[in-house]
Amino acid sequence: MKKQDILSLIQLRLVPALLILLGVLFIYLVMVAQFQSLLSPFIVLFTVPLAFTGGMLGLIIAGQQLSLLSLMGFAVLMGTIVNNGIVFVDYVNQLRIGGMDRRSALIATGNTRMRPILMTALTTILAMFQLIFSDDMAGQLGSGMAIVIVGGMVYGTLMTLIIVPVIYDILF
Repeated sequence: MKKQDILSLIQLRLVPALLILLGVLFIYLVMVAQFQSLLSPFIVLFTVPLAFTGGMLGLIIAGQQLSLLSLMGFAVLMGTIVNNGIVFVDYVNQLRIGGMDRRSALIATGNTRMRPILMTALTTILAMFQLIFSDDMAGQLGSGMAIVIVGGMVYGTLMTLIIVPVIYDILF
């Protein structure tokens, strides 16, 4: 192999990793500004690996390969899955500022915010079904991205409702 071929191969492998790293960094910085805390955004970022696990499971179940468009699906997923964690952690913080203890605030948030979190995830999941089950060219090209988003949203949302309260309880 030529030196130029090796360099282009390295660049192709580093670009998705750099994209994910920069995405996580920018998401964290925006949430630090929103929450005015370093710990709350850290708790919300626990949803990202859960979503990535769901996206990979979706690709495996569907028998799809990891492609550039499915990597783009991971970037989209990273931006959408943190919304569920933000909704949850922000409401817990509001209840705690209002005087509730930690456990009661977590239980009340689970009861109050479960429906908005599920509705947000469901709208994203249902919107992606058109790409997954479409027979036209756009559907065939975008199906990998849609499978990643659907798998990540299903698994990430269910795990967000379980893992985020546990991590919040441990770290606070």
